[in-house]
Amino acid sequence: MNTCHAVYCMMSRTSISPTSTRITHSNIHSPSRRSKHKKCFPFECPPFGCSRSCTRPILEQIMDIVEHCKAFLPSLSLPQLLNSTTTNALLASDFPVVDSVSCNRQFYSDSTFQLNQLQEAANTLLPAAGLQSKIVLLLKHHRALPSDNIALVVLGNLKILQGSISRRRVMVECDLWQGLDAYPEQTAVQLRVLVNQSTLTPAQFDGKLAFVKLNDFRTLGVGRWLNDEVINYFVEKWCSESGTTLGLNSFFAPRCLFDEVTGMPKSGVLTTADEDRISRWCAKTVEKQGLKDWDSVFIPINETHTHWYSARIDFHQRRIDIYDSLREKCINNRKKPPLLRENANLMLVLIWLAEVLSQLRGEVVDFKNNLGGRWSFDPHFKVHFQPNSYDCGVHLLWHLRHLLQFQQIELGDNCLPRHLRFTNDMVSKRLRLAQEMLADAGFA
Repeated sequence: MNTCHAVYCMMSRTSISPTSTRITHSNIHSPSRRSKHKKCFPFECPPFGCSRSCTRPILEQIMDIVEHCKAFLPSLSLPQLLNSTTTNALLASDFPVVDSVSCNRQFYSDSTFQLNQLQEAANTLLPAAGLQSKIVLLLKHHRALPSDNIALVVLGNLKILQGSISRRRVMVECDLWQGLDAYPEQTAVQLRVLVNQSTLTPAQFDGKLAFVKLNDFRTLGVGRWLNDEVINYFVEKWCSESGTTLGLNSFFAPRCLFDEVTGMPKSGVLTTADEDRISRWCAKTVEKQGLKDWDSVFIPINETHTHWYSARIDFHQRRIDIYDSLREKCINNRKKPPLLRENANLMLVLIWLAEVLSQLRGEVVDFKNNLGGRWSFDPHFKVHFQPNSYDCGVHLLWHLRHLLQFQQIELGDNCLPRHLRFTNDMVSKRLRLAQEMLADAGFA
């Protein structure tokens, strides 16, 4: 059975009644419509059937989309697109469930291949979204033909297919990430291969991402300490995408919040010059990240180039929190009175910073005069602790991931989906970050 015949056989299942050639041509040349589309003429467009010249480009575009999508979904065909119930079966056929036993190299490569194929298929289907409205617009000038109805059914099912692809991709991602979490030793092998691949050279990589070179990227490797460039890359990217969180880079804290000589949080009287410097810095960052209505600020802190931790000012929830994954520092200080805790001085500086930034937001907060409502402060917020000396940067980025996803750090069973949970060995998170950076650089 050829494609044209198959489509017409499917018409009866989609409530499209056959129309004679005489009536079809009469509809095309309907006197009541010709005043608007005088130059339209009958046009045969297999497998849709008799159509009009004005809809020909749309029908041809639909066929092109389906044909190009078959490169990623080999089972896809126009007859199938007349039945929305086939989309899940189609995906199950072309993208079978990947066996995650032991999280071996085959599981990783098969999963990443499926993710890439699904993403390409989704990208191929994107142009279909605007075609339905174009056909509806043309029908204001003509009576509907069976070919119009077929096209609308196909486009509707392409939309359903795109949703199915999106859900399938999420499922494959979740299975992959949970598998990586469950088998850290095997994941470390995959990370070493990915980060140290011989085909990746400075000549190829450098310049692909702003301020990030190949040597910076490789700090995502097993047991490495993340440097400023990697931290700043993800902070800026994720915060820009969030639209609500201002992400300051790692150079902000040492230049604006800490004493340049002692390396300790500033104390005493903070000057107007300090306020002006911060206002200019943050206003520039707001513009760079394209934020219009931000309500929180994330601040990565590089402590003497030996440890990463972070702070957040949340104007919406009226909170200021400091997140540090070092167990000893957190446990020892949580027992002390607030003003005797190690981060007490930093918290005072953050309170001052909140007042300065509130003016930039146009909603003044003045703690001394109790303007801005009741706030909460936690200089040692409860987080998942790192069991080593090198994962602090990964923890910092995952803190940010949680803040953007959940508005706070979620631990244990409270964190859903599971693949966002903190783990004792964060090697799987390193692999995900490395994958994301390579994809952004065009190496996926």
